[in-house]
Amino acid sequence: MSSIINQATGIIVKSDHSGRNRYTTQYKQEVVAAFESSSLSAPVFARQCGIKYPTFAAWIAARKREESKPASKNPPAFLIAEVAVETGGSALEVRLPGGSVARASDADQIRLLAALLRQLV
Repeated sequence: MSSIINQATGIIVKSDHSGRNRYTTQYKQEVVAAFESSSLSAPVFARQCGIKYPTFAAWIAARKREESKPASKNPPAFLIAEVAVETGGSALEVRLPGGSVARASDADQIRLLAALLRQLV
């Protein structure tokens, strides 16, 4: 692996044995952020940065995929469940972190609700 200094940015760019440039994740993020705040088209911006357009387009696509991912795949730390007494009898009520409420009033519904909660957590 060899290293050169990009004259435009002053950043050390490493290249592998095939001559492909290797960029750090931080560098990619900074370049895409600079592009988003510019008024240039992607091909023109990539050319000014000395980056091949297909490489730059892949960075932009990766950023968009990252932004569209759900915030967290971690299950909630806890669920709030309470037994509510209504005129028709008692019911199990579960309040999910997103604000949703699920109520089950008989044994079959409670089993279905339990199965649903297992799938969510």
